[in-house]
Amino acid sequence: MTTIASTFYYNAATRHAGSNGAGLAKADDPYGDAVADQGSGSRAGKASAATDSGASTATISFMGKVVNAIVLDRSNLKAINVAELPEDQYQQFMEVTRNGIEANKKYLESQYTERTFPDYSNDPRMKTYATITIAGRVVATIDNQGVVTTASDALGERVSKLLKDGLAGEANVPGGPASAQFRAEKIAELLGGRIVKASTAMTQRQYNAMPPFEGPTITIDYEGMKNDPLSAQIDRMIENYAETEQKRAEYLSRQQGMTA
Repeated sequence: MTTIASTFYYNAATRHAGSNGAGLAKADDPYGDAVADQGSGSRAGKASAATDSGASTATISFMGKVVNAIVLDRSNLKAINVAELPEDQYQQFMEVTRNGIEANKKYLESQYTERTFPDYSNDPRMKTYATITIAGRVVATIDNQGVVTTASDALGERVSKLLKDGLAGEANVPGGPASAQFRAEKIAELLGGRIVKASTAMTQRQYNAMPPFEGPTITIDYEGMKNDPLSAQIDRMIENYAETEQKRAEYLSRQQGMTA
């Protein structure tokens, strides 16, 4: 079975998509570790420079962006002195670190965010507008929003292609029953089927008179976020980032003094 969305629709089966923070980083950030190592190195002695054998340059992909970055040689556990990197490498390093902090923040919040959706199961817009039948068998169902559900995935692929090819024509059709009727006619023509109007079919006037769909009620447990171990890790990443910025400023100031 395949469900094909209309241009304007509310679908209980897909309304949760993208709300769970999937794809955001939670694992320990290696660049955050590098900054942390630099901080500890400054207390125990000077951190190894980027040209040491313990560091190397790698091309990585982070948050959809490909960058060149200096990484640690974990076998020797040597840290790089981020503050003294060449400008382009320093900026790349800091950008990746910022992205890591933001990704972790979003992930943490998503874990303590609850979305409560209104129950629209009995909303007339979710009810059937029409079915397409062939030899008495229902092969496709269209609701009052124009959302199409096919009896099989193979049929769904054919119908999806048909609707995609006719997207320009549908762009001028109002959402709701008008879109449902437009799609019903196109599908019936493609399949050689018959349109059977449902008793729950709405008129365009009835559809337009309905209030807009309400979004979810969002509740965030800030206390739970605060007590999560990841929150402390994020705080350390932010502190290390600020410390690195300060060390960078001091390094550049020394460099200017030497060339004056």
